[in-house]
Amino acid sequence: MVFSLFKKQPLLEEEVIKWLFSAFAWSLKNFGTDTFYKESILVTPSDQHFPGRENSVDSMAALILDRVKSYAGVNHWPTRLINQHYYHSDPTAEPNIQQVLESPSELKLPLLYEPQQVGNPQAMIANYAHAIAHHLGCQAQERPPCDEEQWPHIMEVVSAYMGFGLMMANTAHPYRGGGCGRCRSPAMDRDGFLDETEVTYALAIFCVLKQIPISEVNAHLKGSLRSFFKKAMKDVVNQKEALSKLRSINQPSLLRGKAASIKN
Repeated sequence: MVFSLFKKQPLLEEEVIKWLFSAFAWSLKNFGTDTFYKESILVTPSDQHFPGRENSVDSMAALILDRVKSYAGVNHWPTRLINQHYYHSDPTAEPNIQQVLESPSELKLPLLYEPQQVGNPQAMIANYAHAIAHHLGCQAQERPPCDEEQWPHIMEVVSAYMGFGLMMANTAHPYRGGGCGRCRSPAMDRDGFLDETEVTYALAIFCVLKQIPISEVNAHLKGSLRSFFKKAMKDVVNQKEALSKLRSINQPSLLRGKAASIKN
């Protein structure tokens, strides 16, 4: 009908929005609400949250990881950082996070990094957050609301739950800028799983629950997503039943353990 031309279209498909809310609910139930509300912060790609410089690529990669671990609440996890170009071990032989935490003096969790992403730190931060989310997710008591193929997708929602939604959204698509784009290596970017609007909607859920104003996000969100984010914030608020269910969840943070958080 002609009147359907004037009907307001949803930001995302209804099923996608339902899934994002269910993924966020799963995160709150399995990884805790006390840490989320009392300690987690909106991590920004700024000198405020990532201060300091190092003289080598490896040292910069380690510095960034230390900050990511702290904001994620897992700086007590024993880890070893490995340049992915020199990593030849069998992943199935590597210890999982449960084994590492049970034997911290003997085992360390391997985390890989792409050296060229030091030139694109938002991608490096997002990849670290996604890797930490994966290891955290493996310890969940409940099955996630997804099939095996969607595991990487829901881990991006977990990354947003931990406070890294800005970097996940800003790096959701490969670089398409002008200038010396031909000089840019694809290795500097990250391979995302959720669409940039989907992960931005997950960021909006985080911000509504944490009562973070739009202006604080838009100061760091890439320009092409700012209008969508503003609409997403309004849409999340209007999802009253789904939002109420999230706010009713009360779960201690059992898996991340006690860790000193950086709250700059």
